[in-house]
Amino acid sequence: MRAVPVLVALTLAIPAYADPGVRVYQSANDPSITEGEATVPGDPSEIFAVVEDYARWVEVFPDVARVIVTWRHGRDARVTLVKPDGNRDNLSFHETPQARMLTFQDTGNAHAEVWGEIVCVPGDQPGTTRIHTRLYADVHGIASIVVRDGDVRKMREQRVQRDLVHVLGYFSRVTIR
Repeated sequence: MRAVPVLVALTLAIPAYADPGVRVYQSANDPSITEGEATVPGDPSEIFAVVEDYARWVEVFPDVARVIVTWRHGRDARVTLVKPDGNRDNLSFHETPQARMLTFQDTGNAHAEVWGEIVCVPGDQPGTTRIHTRLYADVHGIASIVVRDGDVRKMREQRVQRDLVHVLGYFSRVTIR
């Protein structure tokens, strides 16, 4: 029953982040999807180059201590993200460079379906990039008895908020090379 402890740990480990530069909202089309946006300084292609460079995620996300690329073939990869406490998330990625889009799916969770996407598009101001994310998470099986839909929604919202705050902070303080 990995999903329940993971989802509960996610909620407990996520401090409340509020940042006026981050917008988080529910999808109009699917109640199991949370979306978010943040605008960062930099060219969309350069920002996407950092997003698709999994090894750099340790610089962007404080909750990623180590990145292990276990398989790579063209634009597809399987990646293990190791957290500071040793917990691991196994993800499958697909990169679509022409759309500056990265899609992923959690491959290590038997009690929940989790997938998402990250897209980098030109911002409203020259020299900026709008990062748009979508996160789908739905618990099924026995875990759905223990974890309510409202709890899953709150966890998705907190995760999207936290990740975008980290992304905004990272790109606001570094110069992209």
